[in-house]
Amino acid sequence: MNLIQKRRLPDIKVDSLALHELELNLKTGNILIDDGKATPKDIAKFFMDLNRLLFLYHMEILPLTCTQIAKAADLRAKHKLSFYDSHHASSALLHDSKIISTDTAYDKIEDLTRIDPYILKNK
Repeated sequence: MNLIQKRRLPDIKVDSLALHELELNLKTGNILIDDGKATPKDIAKFFMDLNRLLFLYHMEILPLTCTQIAKAADLRAKHKLSFYDSHHASSALLHDSKIISTDTAYDKIEDLTRIDPYILKNK
């Protein structure tokens, strides 16, 4: 049985812009719902369901701050990260310096530890 099935996850926080990025991907059809582009009603239901899951697993949403925005801009300039990747990294650095991702772009950022989610899957 993995950690999710046990409802015992490490202290995981969610970058608020991750929600924005998710909504944008749903709206543009990069992520499909029932094999089709999400309608506004689909998106609303998706996020209400996601909110329940975040609550169930005690996952907190980190607020967007001016400090995070400034740090993200610096990370974009220094590491050539995408807009969202720079925000996810800056949020992690300001919180606990850990990020759960398969994206190796985060590996070049000093003081940031990337955790592969597949490692969590088997615990």
